[in-house]
Amino acid sequence: MSVVVILHFDVADVSAAKQSLADNSALLDEISGDAKAHGARHHRFAANSGGLAVVDEWDSAEGFQRFFDGNDKVARVTAAAGVQGPPTIEVLEPVEAAGTF
Repeated sequence: MSVVVILHFDVADVSAAKQSLADNSALLDEISGDAKAHGARHHRFAANSGGLAVVDEWDSAEGFQRFFDGNDKVARVTAAAGVQGPPTIEVLEPVEAAGTF
C-alpha cells in the first residue's frame, strides 16, 4: 500500500519562495524524475503565510527516505527558496472510505 508524505518547510518570505520555485523549474523537473524513479506517484506544492508544504504519494516510506536523505538537488532548491531549517515530515497511511475522490 502507498503512503502519503507531507513536508512542511518554514520560509521567511513565501512570495519569494514561490518565485524561486518558478525560477528553478528545470531543477524541479530533474528532482521529479529522480523521485519517480524511487517510487513517487503524485506531488504537489502548497503554501500558507508561514511557509511551503509538499504533499506526495509514494509507493513506500522507504522509497521516499532513499530519495530524500542527502539529496543534493533537494537541498539546492530548498536553499534557493529560503527554507529555514529542516522540514517537518509526516508519513501517513491512506484510508479507504466512502466519499473519497
